[in-house]
Amino acid sequence: FGFLRVMPVEYDSSWGLIYTAGKLHNTIIPDVVNNAECWVLLGMNLGTFCLYHGEVFDPDYYGLSLPWSLTSTTGGLMTFFVVFYNSNCFGRYNDLYKVTKEMAGAILELSSSLKGRVEQKKHQRRAIRLMLASCFVFFYERENDDVKEPQWVQLRERLLLTDEEVQHLKKFQGCMMSYHLLHWSLEVIVDGIPNKDDHDDMINAFYDKVHQVRRCHQKIKDTLDLPMPFQYFHIMSFMMVINLVLWSYALAITNSFFSPIIYLFIQVIFQGIRELSAALADPFGDDDVDFPIDDWLDDMVQTNIRLVEDTFDPVAGVETEEALPIPEEGDVDVFIDDNEGSSVRRRAKVGETSARSLEMEESE
Repeated sequence: FGFLRVMPVEYDSSWGLIYTAGKLHNTIIPDVVNNAECWVLLGMNLGTFCLYHGEVFDPDYYGLSLPWSLTSTTGGLMTFFVVFYNSNCFGRYNDLYKVTKEMAGAILELSSSLKGRVEQKKHQRRAIRLMLASCFVFFYERENDDVKEPQWVQLRERLLLTDEEVQHLKKFQGCMMSYHLLHWSLEVIVDGIPNKDDHDDMINAFYDKVHQVRRCHQKIKDTLDLPMPFQYFHIMSFMMVINLVLWSYALAITNSFFSPIIYLFIQVIFQGIRELSAALADPFGDDDVDFPIDDWLDDMVQTNIRLVEDTFDPVAGVETEEALPIPEEGDVDVFIDDNEGSSVRRRAKVGETSARSLEMEESE
């Protein structure tokens, strides 16, 4: 679809602490250690450490000793700023996830309503095609601030847009082309409703559902357009530089050969949180934590098209439908899977919750 394929990193929360901490692939640590800033600061620490322990430099003689307690105030402020920034970015990340999934759900509900209330199959197909195209165009606009020619080609190849529609949309480059597609879809839906004057409630319901998709688009755009103010990001970065430099010096002049290792851990933690926060702030990219938009759009296309093109008639033969047998008061077997994946039979009274199950026994 023109997006880089990003897959969420799968993990098991039951992994051991040491095993989890020892993983490096698909973590933020490689991004930190591949940054020149990390090695510059660590080099300052190691250089001062070697001068001090080689008795070339005596901070007490020059009045340059730096007790660790003097950095506690600035260190505490920096920790607060970094944690607050990370919390804000993670909140944005969750909000963007929810609204993106809400958009997909609204389109699926619209497809269901189209199939049940608009009789003409051609109107169903065109309306959902334009609706799906609007989502592709929306994310293209978020990625590049516009739709590039290769992306127009992909939309035509997937039969989501015709050549005529593409040429007309290009007149609105930079003007929320995705909303034009939503409006076209709405016009097609209304045109497919017979006796429109007698179905105002139905038309209003379709308007509400299409406008729900538009509100999702707008919320994503507004959220991405309002990041954490640069002034906050600047003062946080300034505090990190000051504290990392002070800690580099303070740890280097301590009488412990563990000080460079401890300083490296401090660097990885604080710089890693900063890098992770920046990645969470915009999850529509190519970072490991970003949303798999490619897969979500593909699933959206497959699900909606299969629903619209489904030819099975669930109403056929309904006159011969027999009454369902009502279970009498007694034992009912319910099969579930335990944590190890084996089939287990739970015997419970009709109407009782699983919490009041009578017994568990292995199935044959």
